[in-house]
Amino acid sequence: MNGHDIAASTQVIINAWAIQRDPSFWEEPNEFYPERFLTSSVDFKGQHFQLIPFGSGRRSCPGILFSTIGAELALANLIFVFDWALPDGAKDETLDMSEGSGMVIRRRDPLMAVATPFLLI
Repeated sequence: MNGHDIAASTQVIINAWAIQRDPSFWEEPNEFYPERFLTSSVDFKGQHFQLIPFGSGRRSCPGILFSTIGAELALANLIFVFDWALPDGAKDETLDMSEGSGMVIRRRDPLMAVATPFLLI
């Protein structure tokens, strides 16, 4: 691999954090910018390893299909059934979208939003 020999049965541990923040694939990789996925050609199920949210290799997450479909369905239902607003007249320009540290990606400060039902099911 890239001029290096890796012996058989060698355990290889990938650095997912570094791979997913590679500036050669991502513009402003350390910024929270979810809109980048609207026009991105990145395929997280492919073999290019630009984004690997479900691990890789034989120990990758077996629930990848279930989780992606389930998350999409849950989010679609929340958006469909509620109007969303910031509490107490807060403005979106004042939101701090900094990431926290840890094993999972999360916001440093919790996001507070007010959900108002507008559709009766």
